[in-house]
Amino acid sequence: MSAALQFIEYTQPWRSLKERFPSYSYTVAQLEDVFDLESLDSVETTPSPELGADHTAISKQNRLEAFLAGLPSATSRADMIEILRSRLVKAFAGGKNCDSIVYGDSTTRLAERTMTETAKGRGGALPWLTADGQSPHGVKVVYPMRDLLRKEITAYTAMTNPPLTHLVVETKPGTTASASSKDTTIEELMGQYFASVEQNYPSIVANVVRTSSRLAAPSTDPAEGRLCQVCRLPLAKGSEGLRWSGEQEDPDMPIPEDRSRDGALSCYGCARSMLTP
Repeated sequence: MSAALQFIEYTQPWRSLKERFPSYSYTVAQLEDVFDLESLDSVETTPSPELGADHTAISKQNRLEAFLAGLPSATSRADMIEILRSRLVKAFAGGKNCDSIVYGDSTTRLAERTMTETAKGRGGALPWLTADGQSPHGVKVVYPMRDLLRKEITAYTAMTNPPLTHLVVETKPGTTASASSKDTTIEELMGQYFASVEQNYPSIVANVVRTSSRLAAPSTDPAEGRLCQVCRLPLAKGSEGLRWSGEQEDPDMPIPEDRSRDGALSCYGCARSMLTP
């Protein structure tokens, strides 16, 4: 199944979660809801004739599927799903005036993300993607389980009384992905690698996360408003962004207030994902 079609309903675990912790309030947000919270006109492509010029003429689900289908590779689609999910969560949190966003990512998951984002060309953004602290979106991000391996969390869910195993949604491992397959994503390769390393060499997984946590965020100038039009992370001060045409941006050139899609700037990682080879 392609990354563009991995929209799965976890109805039973969701109901079980509310039954186990009834004192909390819950809100379900589908990935396509990002079109309600944020404008994606600056990055949205026209991948199929069904979309036409008016993106709002079709359902959000069809619009999302067509948008993802127009990306050049399975890795690009998986990357964009993660970006849209992040933008959706942060936009929702901002709309509710939340002070912080708490993620349940383990050490293993953060190690996977560290290597995945580095391979995609976003190594400079790791302090915003894997570390605790204030995000560029104005809300604090916290990873309280960042020092726990995935296997440790899984073991704990079985040891509690009553157990929490029925609340855990695990991705089916399936067959081992081939690095030469065009449908294999970087996320899948890194997931398989760290799933193997975690069993026998857990210190390697922890060292990856500890090393990335020492990285400092790039120097940015909020007054310039130089944001990647895809992931919405700041472009490093003095760096050259990339236009959608693939041309480099002169850091000394004034940024027009009303920028067309062809003139929109993106970071190197997003440019690689969005531009057709």
